[in-house]
Amino acid sequence: MKFDIAIVGGGIVGAATFYKLQKRNPQLNLVLFEKEDLLSDHQTGHNSGVIHSGLYYKPGSLKARNCIQGRRELVAFAKEHGIPHDVCGKVVVATDEKELPHLEKIYQTGLQNEIEGLRKITPEEVKEIEPHVECIAGLHVACTGIIDFRAATAKMVELALAINPHSKLMLKTEVVGIEKKADGTIFQTNQGNFEATYEVY
Repeated sequence: MKFDIAIVGGGIVGAATFYKLQKRNPQLNLVLFEKEDLLSDHQTGHNSGVIHSGLYYKPGSLKARNCIQGRRELVAFAKEHGIPHDVCGKVVVATDEKELPHLEKIYQTGLQNEIEGLRKITPEEVKEIEPHVECIAGLHVACTGIIDFRAATAKMVELALAINPHSKLMLKTEVVGIEKKADGTIFQTNQGNFEATYEVY
């Protein structure tokens, strides 16, 4: 069986790649290989579920751009499709004078990255948010949150499959070998061989 694009790995990265590529290219036949019997059964399903703000990344870097734009798109996706999430914010604090320069550096990085809702707050304001925190200064990062990444992963794959009925999700399909050819790639799996013109792995 030959596909236009093959993607290996059914975590959030593989699912998002599957969804985005299918949405932009509805005519293409895609396949998503996942060796487990369900999606997001490794890191995606066992992480803390944090939607990171992009507060710490070097301004203008690919990491910063990916994190910030990805966060905005992820929250919009969650709202549109009813994915459990909570943009609850967080605080970053300095507990003594030595930490103040580092807190200021984080703040300036956040400003350069245009982090929404970032502001300096007093120790009293920190206590209103987190009563058990002792500090001398703080930052409130309003756009940080949490999300059910398993639900987001499943929804992305569901939406991609609805776009093109010829695309496939192949669970319990472990890629055990990859053979490059002039006109594509052969994926050797425990369910047989599959061919794709392009691949993401």
